[in-house]
Amino acid sequence: MYEPQNNFDCTLKSLETIKKKLKQLETAILKKNCFLGFDGYVDSLYSVVQNRKNADEWTRMSTLKDFGELLIDVSGSSANVERVLKKRIFGGFAPNTCRAMNALGTKVYLLAALGYPKLNELYISLGNVESFPIANPGQTLGLEFDDGKVMITDFEPILNITWKTLIDIIQPDNLVQLINNSDILGFGHWALVPNLNDIWKHFLNDLFPSISNLKNKLFFVDIADIRKRSANDIKELIKILQKINDYIPVLLSANDQEALYLSRILPNVRNLKSTQSLGFIESGKKINREINLSYLVIHSPHFATISTEVDHYWITEGFTSKPKFTVGAGDHFHSGTVLGISCGLAPPEAILMGNALTAIFVRTGNSPNFYQLSQFIDRYMEYITNDNPNFP
Repeated sequence: MYEPQNNFDCTLKSLETIKKKLKQLETAILKKNCFLGFDGYVDSLYSVVQNRKNADEWTRMSTLKDFGELLIDVSGSSANVERVLKKRIFGGFAPNTCRAMNALGTKVYLLAALGYPKLNELYISLGNVESFPIANPGQTLGLEFDDGKVMITDFEPILNITWKTLIDIIQPDNLVQLINNSDILGFGHWALVPNLNDIWKHFLNDLFPSISNLKNKLFFVDIADIRKRSANDIKELIKILQKINDYIPVLLSANDQEALYLSRILPNVRNLKSTQSLGFIESGKKINREINLSYLVIHSPHFATISTEVDHYWITEGFTSKPKFTVGAGDHFHSGTVLGISCGLAPPEAILMGNALTAIFVRTGNSPNFYQLSQFIDRYMEYITNDNPNFP
């Protein structure tokens, strides 16, 4: 029998209510349009070899901790690390989110680094997606472990995406039309795209005055790994998002590590120190009391929280200690969450939907369709009480 983890845990109640809404949710998702920008990467995902017996038999290094200890042990000398390719795929915030939403039936306008002027050979155009290539993709080498991942990336093409890049390729009137047609506007990964703040300022000044129904839309941002950005950069981000929130509801999404770092620059939440679940019971509530956005989401493989301007909720995740894929898991989480909110789900129901999409993805490496999402939700408590790495 599941016991609530804390006073904000509404996993059981939200599961009960979302099950009653699945039919109308499926219909609502099919009516949604989403505008996504602006990154794109060729992701080469690898396992790391611990031991090799012969050309055909080898043992995988299972934990990021073991990999870290290997690097420390060879400090001052050298080592060879063998990698075995798992999958090569077109990735990044915008393409991954596009796949996740498209699989559920949402129409997507994808403005991203898909290859320019010629589409990258790995980018696969999907039905019900309008693609607008604006730059060449970056390159990511991803090392995946059971307890985490390391992504080693060449960002050079992404660093050069600017407002001028957009309007040279897509005229402002066309951008206005795409935004007018969209229920959701999604952007990431903020920390890795240095010109996003400036692009959003142009949205505020040059595009939003021409759009009348912004209050009915949702603007969401995946903050990504902000440790490389300065405190001043992050404070500027918060100020810009607060201005955008005056026009259109903003959802800011961060994983547990990103939320921990965010808390360190906010004077009244510096007591957030633990990366364990216990340290995040009220952290979203404390952070959003400072930044005051429509929605703040914190997620991890074990839990997710969502904080509005007045309320705060916790949902437990269907965790597995043996994920098959991890790169792209966060993108599936926020896809489910923002679609849920846009379709009228209550905030905790929306993050439960996000958790379900993530849980399926890490077990299969595929973006689930609505039937698979419904399957997981029907068995949600089984996956919470049992560490089952398989789906269905």
